[in-house]
Amino acid sequence: MSNHLTIAMSHSDRTNPILTGQASLPSFDLEVKSTMVEEIFANQAAHASYDIAEMSLASYLIGLDRGETRLTAIPVFLSRSFRHNALYVRSDSEFTHPEQLRNRTIGVPEYQMTAAVWIRAYFRHEWNVPAEEINWVTFRPERIPVETPAKRSQSDDLFEALLSGEVDAIMSARRPPETYFPRSGKGGSIRRLLPDVWQDEREYYQKNGVFPIMHLVSLKQETVEKYPDLPKNLYDLMDKVKTDSVQNLFETVKNAASIPWLWEAAEQSAELLGPDVWPYGIEKNWKQIESFMQYLQEDGLISKRFSPEQIFAAGVLTT
Repeated sequence: MSNHLTIAMSHSDRTNPILTGQASLPSFDLEVKSTMVEEIFANQAAHASYDIAEMSLASYLIGLDRGETRLTAIPVFLSRSFRHNALYVRSDSEFTHPEQLRNRTIGVPEYQMTAAVWIRAYFRHEWNVPAEEINWVTFRPERIPVETPAKRSQSDDLFEALLSGEVDAIMSARRPPETYFPRSGKGGSIRRLLPDVWQDEREYYQKNGVFPIMHLVSLKQETVEKYPDLPKNLYDLMDKVKTDSVQNLFETVKNAASIPWLWEAAEQSAELLGPDVWPYGIEKNWKQIESFMQYLQEDGLISKRFSPEQIFAAGVLTT
C-alpha cells in the first residue's frame, strides 16, 4: 500500500518526470498541487501546506531565523539564475550601468525574494553601490512578515510603475509582457539595463564561481519524522531526474527544447561551468549558501548564520 504525500513544484525538465508520474518515489503516491510558484512559497511559509514543496531559499532561511520548526529541506536546487538580466529600465532611459542607479528608485516584487537579495548583493559587492543608497519599492506583501526599508507601492504592477516613472528601474524575475518587451529583447518600451548582459553574467561566474541558487526543496518536518528515509530517497530521485534531463539537452538526435541553438548553449555552459552545469548536494553548494546567508545578514533579514545540520535533513548531510 502506497503512502500519500502532497507535492507542489513548478514545471521544468528537472521536475516534470516526477510531477507526471514518469519517475516515481517507491512506496509513495504523490498528489500534485498545481499553482504559481509564488503561491507555493506563500502557502508553505505560512501554513507548511505541502509534504514536499519548492521553496524560496531566502524565505526558507528567514523562517529558520524566526524559529520555524515545521520545515526541513534537501539540497535540490530547482531554480538557479544569474539575475543581471532581470534589471530593466525604460527604453528611453539614460541608464546603462547599475552604478548610475545610486540614489535612484528601484522596484522589486518583494524585498525578501531570493532574486532581490542577490541583486542587492551585486550592487554592494560587484558594482560598489551600497544598497542603502537606493530607494526600494515593493509591489506585493512580504510572504514572511519582515521589517524592510522599502516603500510599498500603491500599484501591484511593477512594469506599469516603470513606464509611468514611479520607479527608475525594476528587478523582475518574470519576463516583462511581450507588449512591452519583445521576444528579441529589442524594440519595446522596456529594455534590459545592461547592454551586454549575457557576457556580464559569464564574467560574474568567471570571477566568483557562483551560479546563484534561487529555490530549494522543503519537506514538512512531521512527514520526515514519519518517513525518515524520505529525504535521501527523494534527493536521489530528483538528482537522477536532473542528471538525465541535462544529458538530454546535449543529445543531438533532436532538440530537447524548442530552441534552435540549444546545443551551442549547452556546450558553452559545460565549457564554463564544467560537466555538472546544475549541481545539487551540500558539498558543491555550501560555500555559496554561506555567502548568501551573509547577504541576508547585510539586508537585515536574518540575525545569524546556520550550519548544514540546521538547514538540511539528516539523511542528506553527506551529499
